[in-house]
Amino acid sequence: MDIKTLQGDFIEAIFGGDKSSAVSHVIGDDLLTAEQRFGIYKGSVHGILTQALGTMFPVCKALVGDKFFDNMCDLFINEYPPKTTYFAEYGGDLPTFLSTFEHVKDIPYLADVARLEWTRQIVWHAKSVEVADFSALSELNEEQQSNVVFQLAKNMHLIESEFRIDELWFAHQPDTDVKLEDIEINHAVKLIIRKDQGTLKISMMSKDENDRDFWDFLHAISLGYNLERLAEQYGEALGNHLSQGIEGAWIQSFTTE
Repeated sequence: MDIKTLQGDFIEAIFGGDKSSAVSHVIGDDLLTAEQRFGIYKGSVHGILTQALGTMFPVCKALVGDKFFDNMCDLFINEYPPKTTYFAEYGGDLPTFLSTFEHVKDIPYLADVARLEWTRQIVWHAKSVEVADFSALSELNEEQQSNVVFQLAKNMHLIESEFRIDELWFAHQPDTDVKLEDIEINHAVKLIIRKDQGTLKISMMSKDENDRDFWDFLHAISLGYNLERLAEQYGEALGNHLSQGIEGAWIQSFTTE
């Protein structure tokens, strides 16, 4: 048997598929059968991945409890096996999994908490990029300016939720002043997750109308709106939003379509 077929048999069996072919490649003895030996290997793989997920989603784990989280991860790993050998890139599908997982339907905010925790991973590992020379915008003709598309900084992401997932996260951090019993969970938030000088920050942008408008503006940029469409949507406020975005390094580059 060629190595590719052998690897395929093991991968299928480890992640919830038929294990008969994989077991047939394992040699048993008086102490352990072939199936028992394979079971140990499968358990080891799932255990390592579950441990990695627990590290990346500690608040989710705290909300449901260790045993429930580990059992849930076992199902998740079968449905979403890793596609990379780099642990930091595994787990991005957990929010999607939780959004349809029947056993957590009474915790409607859990999927959004997972999104927040995964976003923190993305932002933390994001590579910085060189800030564009925005003065070059003045050298573009009218048609080129209309087609300008801005890019947000790689070290920041936007999250919107119907729940106070930010306070849920803060309530589970060491030395926090936020208490779980004081959280008004059914309160919508618009959040910015950003890495600043080696520190991850979670900022709520729904305190007043100006904050909400600016978050919506950044979100429009993340959706790929060009300058013409941004001008139609924000009118006289566009100049202030652009200045705030560029000066605050929220916007770091641009292209012309």
